Amino acid sequence: MTTQASRSSYPQFLERSARLTCAVAPSRLLFILLLLIALQALSLLWWCRLPLYLFLPAVLLVLIYAAFEWRRLHAVRGWLGTRERRWFWQAADGEQREFEFQGELVLWRWLLVINGRDLQGRRLRMVLARDSVGRDDWRRLQAALRYSR
Repeated sequence: MTTQASRSSYPQFLERSARLTCAVAPSRLLFILLLLIALQALSLLWWCRLPLYLFLPAVLLVLIYAAFEWRRLHAVRGWLGTRERRWFWQAADGEQREFEFQGELVLWRWLLVINGRDLQGRRLRMVLARDSVGRDDWRRLQAALRYSR
């Protein structure tokens, strides 16, 4: 069996590897969505006309949940990069951690959810909206994630 000659000067078995480094900042869009979810939950509790001994703990739970998620949204600040088919996350105040993809990878036009584990076994979950990264970096990051698995 014969194969056609390749027009490329690179050997066929050599894979290209993308190099990417992009700055990640907390998303205003996700923060607004979180506020809307909390307001919706609080208005639903108000509309249900629960007795006061049920209403106050429920409001407290909604506020604790919103504060916990707000803290998690602000923790996504740093640098995300890839080189030689390996992915790295460096938090703004931490060291660089190499990670591998684990579980689902969500690639929507406006949202990315990256699930992974670093080499020490610690879980890494990043939820990024389109405004978390610059426009050009967003396109390159989506392409790199699409072809990385």
